[in-house]
Amino acid sequence: MKNKIILIMIIILGISSTLLSQGHFRNGRFFHHSTGGCIWGPNGSSTSIPNEINLYNIQNSFIGNDAVSMNEMWFPNNDNEWYTWHRIFDNLDPNNNIFQYFQSNKIIVIKSCYPSSSIIGVGSPQDTLNNPSSKTLYNYKWHWRSIVQVMKQNPDNFFVIWTNAPLVPNATNSQQALLSSQFCTWAKDTLAAGLDQVIGEFPPNIYVFDFFHKLADANGMLQLQYASNSNDSHPNSAATELVAPQFVQEIFNAAIVYEGIIPVELTSFAADYNGSEVILNWSTATELNNQGFEIERSKKSETDDKNTNEEWKLVGSVQGSGTITKPKAYSFVDKAVSTGKYAYRLKQIDLDGKYQYSYVIEVEVIKNFNYYLKQNYPNPFNPTTNIRYAIGNKQFVTLKVYDLLGNEVETLVNENKPAGNYNVIFDASKLSSGIYFCTLKTAEFSKTNKMILTK
Repeated sequence: MKNKIILIMIIILGISSTLLSQGHFRNGRFFHHSTGGCIWGPNGSSTSIPNEINLYNIQNSFIGNDAVSMNEMWFPNNDNEWYTWHRIFDNLDPNNNIFQYFQSNKIIVIKSCYPSSSIIGVGSPQDTLNNPSSKTLYNYKWHWRSIVQVMKQNPDNFFVIWTNAPLVPNATNSQQALLSSQFCTWAKDTLAAGLDQVIGEFPPNIYVFDFFHKLADANGMLQLQYASNSNDSHPNSAATELVAPQFVQEIFNAAIVYEGIIPVELTSFAADYNGSEVILNWSTATELNNQGFEIERSKKSETDDKNTNEEWKLVGSVQGSGTITKPKAYSFVDKAVSTGKYAYRLKQIDLDGKYQYSYVIEVEVIKNFNYYLKQNYPNPFNPTTNIRYAIGNKQFVTLKVYDLLGNEVETLVNENKPAGNYNVIFDASKLSSGIYFCTLKTAEFSKTNKMILTK
């Protein structure tokens, strides 16, 4: 019998899916606690971040898909100290999964509240091992560097990190205030400027919003004109009036700039198997200084109870197209495969040597399996797409397409078929954009796949 591959994940679905980086960064989510809520507003002021977003769209004539937007939420559900954010981005806090919000929110904004300004001292490298939650300058830099590294690995999102919130004089002392000011100055003028000796060049998909120095005085303390009162460090209405417009202008300006420097916009990435080889297909919408792609493969461990992958190995490369503004299709054939589960990713390399990775797709090669309905390719499609299926013995086969309401819109196959592999081209030129379902049925097998038609 013929071999079959089960495709665990062919493509991240979406009307305009981008696997290296999506070219539009106009919607986001602001993760905050009480201090951020004050700035979100209106907080007794005449404005708010939603109001400033409306003004920003009007001033820039942004409408439809070009309009910017942002939601907010209380997150994390415990404290939002930098130690906590470090654990969240290292995926060590199961109660606070921020990664679930990445796909639906292109801009991710995080902040810590004013308790983070209670820095106890400069600290030392031992803090990271012996007391990682200690509020020392050394730990804070360690937290931020770790968070930045994770953000860098997600170029399909644009990230914003707020610096600390300053404390009123009655809630701090001169040493704490000075250390907070030093830390926030380092974050903006050293780290974000690409001068940090550990991080080096700062990732273009991250912006540091220096909230601290917008409200602090020369001594690093919250100016009372921006405080709720002399004993309460929450920002007042005057602070909202000052910061909300800057928040909108700085963050969306930076995100839109990032749209223009994305080197490659990858629109699809898929895998197929022809009985002896894994065939990878991908396409780009645009390319800027693209030297090419390296194809990396990792095999799932067969003995590891944790179900982890082996190390990534380079299996080939494909030359890029330099700079082009029209769609381009690529393919690669991996012949060195045997039974097992495999993961693939693309390493896209610029002409200057910079690189970034695509999302990972996984495939499983299983011997002696003779029925399948593969995901259509391309998907999304317009107006035609390929649908591949196989049956193990001669029998009556139906292959039909349905809309979201369950109405049959096309019959592609409705007859007896001998055992074998088949490919059907589905032409949807007479249908409108939307989600459709392709169903294969035999006496022994039934499967349905979702397809997306975009016009």
